[in-house]
Amino acid sequence: MSAMPLPTSSEPGSKRQQKRRGLAIVGVLALGGAVLAMSLISRALSGDADENPDKRMSGAGDGSAVSLAVGDCFTSSQHNEVYSAVPVSCSRPHDGEVFATVALIGSSGVGDVLAKQSYHQCSDRLTDYVMDDWSLPHTTGVNYYYPTPEVQQAGNRTTTCFTADTTGRTTGSVRVQEASLAADQLAFLRLELGSARVFKTYPHLGSTAANRAWAAKIAAALDHEADGLEAAHWSAGARPKITAYVGELRRSAELWRKAVAARSDNSYWARSDDAWNQPSYKYQGDVRKALGLASDLPATSFGPPF
Repeated sequence: MSAMPLPTSSEPGSKRQQKRRGLAIVGVLALGGAVLAMSLISRALSGDADENPDKRMSGAGDGSAVSLAVGDCFTSSQHNEVYSAVPVSCSRPHDGEVFATVALIGSSGVGDVLAKQSYHQCSDRLTDYVMDDWSLPHTTGVNYYYPTPEVQQAGNRTTTCFTADTTGRTTGSVRVQEASLAADQLAFLRLELGSARVFKTYPHLGSTAANRAWAAKIAAALDHEADGLEAAHWSAGARPKITAYVGELRRSAELWRKAVAARSDNSYWARSDDAWNQPSYKYQGDVRKALGLASDLPATSFGPPF
């Protein structure tokens, strides 16, 4: 196990750096900053069951780093700094739950490069899987297996993203099932998820032009969510909170549009700093409380509240 490098940024804008970096660190520290490099050792591929009791995870002739699918829960073990995983039912005690598998980009096989890339790709996919990351216990964090150089040379460059609990093995799935939600809860979460998906396309360390393009998209997404919230039917108790949140979303969208319209790059970054301060978690938390959803700020949040 090696320490996960904290994300760094060369982007201008201290407010944005503080907000993004602070939230990202919370998610990383939830697992003690651990990074696990998964490799299938040669004994596993040759079928030596005594040396590698978890060799069945490799599959017949499969050279993948870890043969786990999205939705699998698993227990893990270590042998000579190689981590093996065995799938188990999520109803049984397990070490992790896979929420995404992502292909690594580029040709670099250096560990710290893979760690940074894996961190961004995994954290950007959590909300899609769990649907409501606010419902996750604060002891839940994001981690991943990425392939060692030997596995990459064998043709596999896939990172396996999973959640794990800092207190030890856990039971049950982190995924929120739609059937368990009331109609208004589901409507709200679907609108939130739409904006979150756009936010997750944030161009990490991208050019100013790329950031401007993203800012235009997020402004449109926030307006779309606000429109959807206004059009939906809410209970009398939730309606005032929804109205306040809609106003916050529209203020945020307008700030992003002002950043996009900035005439110079420096002006863009200065205006985007203001936009990063909106919308406030308070308004989102108030809506969630009124709808009977989890309302405590999630420890695994990787971006502003959409």
